[in-house]
Amino acid sequence: MNHTFFKRIGAYVLDVLIVSLLVSLLSYVPFLNPSRDAYSEKYNELVNLQEQYTSNEISLDEYNQAFVPIAYEIYRYNTYYVIIDLVCTLLYFGVLQFFCKGQTIGKKLFQIRVVSNDERPLTIVNFILRTVVLSNMIISIALQCIVHFMDVDHYYMVYENVNLVGSIILYIMLFMIVVRADGRGLHDFVANTKVVLDDPQVKEDKVEAEQKIIDLEAKEEKKSTPKKKTKKGTKKE
Repeated sequence: MNHTFFKRIGAYVLDVLIVSLLVSLLSYVPFLNPSRDAYSEKYNELVNLQEQYTSNEISLDEYNQAFVPIAYEIYRYNTYYVIIDLVCTLLYFGVLQFFCKGQTIGKKLFQIRVVSNDERPLTIVNFILRTVVLSNMIISIALQCIVHFMDVDHYYMVYENVNLVGSIILYIMLFMIVVRADGRGLHDFVANTKVVLDDPQVKEDKVEAEQKIIDLEAKEEKKSTPKKKTKKGTKKE
């Protein structure tokens, strides 16, 4: 397991909480999320349906028949919230992290940093690509397209299968981070990045080690360089 694993998990959880709080606050702004009231109404309807099922007021078949159309409407009304979430995630993990030189608030507190895997300077495109893969944004967009372009009778199976693919991608990324010595996940390969420790003491030790190597190489080079013999002049009698 990579030595940055637990720091990455802690930093990511903190960053997700920050973004989630921001998204929740913005979702209360009427012009940003005009379907919030309709979403809440449908969500309460779903809660009532679940209560009826758990209290044995309706059968499993009746529950499933009622669940699919309600869920369909909930997914559709949730579109504005998803858009807010995608934008905030891109701005936080992509743009902000680029301008903060590979760090978010979570990464700063846990003393880790996203850097280039091959020493090339990272651009904002690298951070955006990394965010798109890490946050499964393609899957989120695909799910919204499904509920807006498919009818209520055919969407559910497709929606569940695409959602399953998204979960598999997340498990693959987590598995790669755990088993790889360098801790690089799928998102790191796509963006050409890696996560390293940003501890000042680690930096100092690294600089000292590099300086020792430079000094040793200089000594070896000095030893291997042949000394020039000075010619003695002849005196005339």
